[in-house]
Amino acid sequence: MPSKSKAGPDTISSLRSVIPEIFDAAQRSATGHRKHAVALHSLQSKCHGFDVENLTGEAAFTQEFIRNLNKVLGIKKREPSADKIVKLVAIFVQVGHEIDTKAKAQRQKQKQKDGDADDVFADTGADNDDEDEEGDTVTSRFAESLIKYLLQGFQAKEKMTRVRCCQIVAMSVTNLGAIDEELYFELIRKLTERIRDKEASIRVHAAIALARLQSSDDGEPSEVNEALLDLMQNDPSAEVRRAVLLNIEKNASTLPFVLERARDVDATNRKCVFVKVMAAIDYRLLSIEDRERLLVAGINDRDSGVKRACVRMVGESWLTFAGQNLLELTAALDVVDSPAAGKVMQALFAAYTEIPENLSFDSDLWETLTPEVAFVIRATLEFFAERHDSDQLDRHMPDGMRLAQMLESMGAKLESETDDEVRADHEFVVHQLLLIARMSDFPDELGRRAMLTLMRKMLLVPEIPENNIEAVSDIIRKLSVSEQDFVRIMVEVISDVREPTPTEADGMPAERVRIESLLIGIKCLIIIKYLLQRCFDKLNDGSSIYALLTECIVPAVQSSETVLQEFGIECLALCCLLDRSLAVDNVVLFAQAVRQGAGELHAKGLAALLDLALMYGVADLAPALGAPDMLIKILRAELHSNDERTQATTAEGLARLLYAHRIAEPAPILEELLVLYYHPDTASNDALRQCLAYFFPAFSYMSNENQVLMQQVAVPTVCRLGGVLKQQAGDGQAGATQSQVAHQVVTWSDPRILDAISVMNGTTTTMTSSGLRVAARMNSYAQLGVDALKKTFSATPNTRKVLVQMLNKLSLDDSTPVIHTQQLFVLVRTLAQQELVTDMITRNAVVRFEATLLKLLDVESADDVNLEAWIEEPEMASVFEFVSSLDEDGPDDDEDNDEGEDERAESAGDDDDEDDSVRVASDSEISERQISEERVLSGLNLRSRLPASSAVPSRSPMKRARQERLEELTREIDELLESDDEDSDNNY
Repeated sequence: MPSKSKAGPDTISSLRSVIPEIFDAAQRSATGHRKHAVALHSLQSKCHGFDVENLTGEAAFTQEFIRNLNKVLGIKKREPSADKIVKLVAIFVQVGHEIDTKAKAQRQKQKQKDGDADDVFADTGADNDDEDEEGDTVTSRFAESLIKYLLQGFQAKEKMTRVRCCQIVAMSVTNLGAIDEELYFELIRKLTERIRDKEASIRVHAAIALARLQSSDDGEPSEVNEALLDLMQNDPSAEVRRAVLLNIEKNASTLPFVLERARDVDATNRKCVFVKVMAAIDYRLLSIEDRERLLVAGINDRDSGVKRACVRMVGESWLTFAGQNLLELTAALDVVDSPAAGKVMQALFAAYTEIPENLSFDSDLWETLTPEVAFVIRATLEFFAERHDSDQLDRHMPDGMRLAQMLESMGAKLESETDDEVRADHEFVVHQLLLIARMSDFPDELGRRAMLTLMRKMLLVPEIPENNIEAVSDIIRKLSVSEQDFVRIMVEVISDVREPTPTEADGMPAERVRIESLLIGIKCLIIIKYLLQRCFDKLNDGSSIYALLTECIVPAVQSSETVLQEFGIECLALCCLLDRSLAVDNVVLFAQAVRQGAGELHAKGLAALLDLALMYGVADLAPALGAPDMLIKILRAELHSNDERTQATTAEGLARLLYAHRIAEPAPILEELLVLYYHPDTASNDALRQCLAYFFPAFSYMSNENQVLMQQVAVPTVCRLGGVLKQQAGDGQAGATQSQVAHQVVTWSDPRILDAISVMNGTTTTMTSSGLRVAARMNSYAQLGVDALKKTFSATPNTRKVLVQMLNKLSLDDSTPVIHTQQLFVLVRTLAQQELVTDMITRNAVVRFEATLLKLLDVESADDVNLEAWIEEPEMASVFEFVSSLDEDGPDDDEDNDEGEDERAESAGDDDDEDDSVRVASDSEISERQISEERVLSGLNLRSRLPASSAVPSRSPMKRARQERLEELTREIDELLESDDEDSDNNY
């Protein structure tokens, strides 16, 4: 500790010049911060113990330091100069703490050396020792003063002041040393309040500071730990959750919550779990379940960066903890029961190719196969097979005869083993050997024959697992000469499995006979399933599969045993994929399974319908159900099932049918999928939403025809979702808003994005880039705006607002057909005149869209538009008829006045001469088209009836609103005066 050297008045008076100079130099460059911190500490030491005007030199230094610090507390975030000053403060506290710690160590060392000295000499440094034992030093007193001052800023009204105060405390709290207990608890209380601040940046620094004050010596989580855990789980800001994740203490009570962040919605947070948090923790401290959960989350993550982080954790951290022993690490992964171990190992080999390349498997290792050794061998050979590295495969792969011998030996051990745990290990080794054999080419004929004989024997084993049946089927298919040879071998095996069938005559109880027969039937159907999955030739009358269909599959479908029905339906569907006529004959059966079945029977019937529809098309299958749209009705009903799995399966199947153009009228199905995707009821169905999130952009940007479909259903979808999304927002549930839905479907409908993707993929053709093609695309795109505008006249106010805002999201340009621009202009003018839009934001949106249309029409104002010329164009007839129908359904005030004038003119014409009567008669013969034209033109009187906001687009929104209000009041006063005049006339 520095000596209490007295400083002269010059030192105190120079503080107001020296400290600002140091601050000024520090904010210019961060390279000399430690030098500046040492200079400040030296100046502080000089001021220590000096008294002047009832103020100690130490207090004078602190006061001047805080005065200069105040200048940066309100500076905005990410200002480099302010951030450098904050770092300077933290380094200054750190330097003081280091100097005090070093001085304390030197004194203790000196005290030990002079331990036998006289007591007189021992009392010489008593003051310093007492001060040090109490932890009261110049640095600690300064730190306490600084913390007390910064705590006052925690309640500041300005958010940047709160940010800077929390930031300085977070960076300095680790170097505070021993502080007053009351100040310690006050600091924790204030920081606990700040982690609930509305500003995320404040919560970040408060969480970091609070994490550095946590303590859980008794193994139980403290209040600080509980507050931080709650923040890490529930805070909406990813930065706040990340700050807690990186700084919270890792122990038995907090580690489960840390592992949960491997499923965080933010990819950066998930990456931090693997790279920065779990990489520093020995995997042996985690339970097998925790390791499995962590690896499954990382290796299956959709973000490639998170996957790489997971592999990096295994390859650099876990392998190091295992002493670079791959077998020891594999044993920790519990490969026998782990669904993710294979993916992890393949990803590890792909990232660190030197690992599999340096592996070697001698003969002794093959003779003493354990689950870990068999797994590593299989993973290594699989890695080389995927890379088509034949040299490495030939180096490690045993010949066919040796493989058959090892399989036979391990199978004998499995049959003789009685311990369930050991049997599970042997079954795993057998399965790994089968996977290795599946990768072999079997170059020698003896090995081929031995392996084929062994495979046929293995299928006859009563307790063979289903995954081994699949592997054996693959090996037999590889050993077969042709598909017909493969079918023949498998049919022979199925015949051997079915015989002999147990009966009561064998002395077995009836229930035991039923169970044995059921197990045999299930095994035969499983073998048939894997047989059919590997057949691609169409069925013919002489095919052996027809015999299986008659003897095994049809009886299973007709059986009273539900499990047999499930396997029978699945096998029958696979047969139908090989024969169109068989599919048409049995589609009613699958539909019945969907309507009346439950559980797996319902799921497999639904999968069969979707697969067959994808294979042959809905049009070929629907007539068999009695109506052309019956199949679609069945599938649409399944979309609204209460079972999330059924919903997801149906949505995925319909998406495939739409993508393959297998539905004759795809628009209703596409609209239904869009509504289902955004509907709040499917918020918890992750499988459905993930499937559709990929499908919609892929479908829309695949072709122009698909994009036209999206444009057709955009407006109906937005209107249908209005009520449910409004209720969702009212209930406080998270989800998309109606405006976000509208923006998204407009984006999927944008033909420019389709063109950009075509250019990027190199699929642009001459027709695609031609003006004719672009005009055709913009034709349907502009029609989306026409549909939206027409719907605004009958929509609810909230939906109308969304539709109007959606118009400005349309990317209309010079390639937009003129006729559609004219239609849009007529409709938007009619919308403005109907006074359906009441709020200022929507009115401004109407004005902006109208300005866009005027620019496309190449006119300066609405007065320059020649409606008389437009009404003669045939393409405009539908729009003008629509506007006319609006006038007929709800005439406005001007039309009422016109009708009154007509009535008065008719009554005044009763006294006219005969010529006038003839003239009136000729007027009544005007065609309805001319009447409609007159009504439309009068309704679109651009000079008298257009709102002032459209006539003078340069005005501000507030001025336009005031002008419109004045005009409305004027009209109301005129109407009142006219009504009073009429009443007085009647009374008279």
